[in-house]
Amino acid sequence: MTIPGFDERRLELIDGVVCEKPMPTWGHGRIAGRIFAALDPHGVAGVEPRAMIPGTADRDDSSVVPDVAFYLSDRPPDSDWMRTPPDIAIEVLSPGQSRREMRAKVDIYRSFGVRSVWVVDPEWGLVDVYEGAGRRTVDRSQVLTPPVVPALRLPVRDILGEAG
Repeated sequence: MTIPGFDERRLELIDGVVCEKPMPTWGHGRIAGRIFAALDPHGVAGVEPRAMIPGTADRDDSSVVPDVAFYLSDRPPDSDWMRTPPDIAIEVLSPGQSRREMRAKVDIYRSFGVRSVWVVDPEWGLVDVYEGAGRRTVDRSQVLTPPVVPALRLPVRDILGEAG
C-alpha cells in the first residue's frame, strides 16, 4: 500500500553515499526497546538519534541513525543532532540487511570515537561487540557485560525475547 505524498524512506549518509535504512519490524523495535530500557538507568539512552559525523582523511562525511545510542554523561541537547560520539551505539540487523553493510557502519562509528558498538543479529541469536581493536561475539546463552557500563549485566536472551 502506498500513501500518496507520504515518503517513509529513512535515509543515511554512509561514507558520502546515500543509503536507505530498512524500516524496522515489530520485533526489531522491541529488541531496541529492551536495550534502551536496560541502558537508560545507567546514563542516557536515545532511540534512533541522527549522528552527524564529519569525514576524515580516509572517509567522507556520514550521517547514520543507530537504533540505540547511549551516553554515560554529556549527552547532546534534546534539540540537537548527535555530534559527539556516544559511549555505545547499537544496531539491530533488519531482514535483508547484510553483515557487510553493517560492518561499514561499525567502521564509521569507531572512527567517530564510539567506545563500544553492538550489532544484534536476531536471526542467529548473536551480538557482535566491537571495543578497542577487537570484536567478540556473545550468544543467546551468555550475558553482555560491557566495560563501558561495568554495573550492567544483560542476558542476550532477554534482549532477543520472542524474536530470538
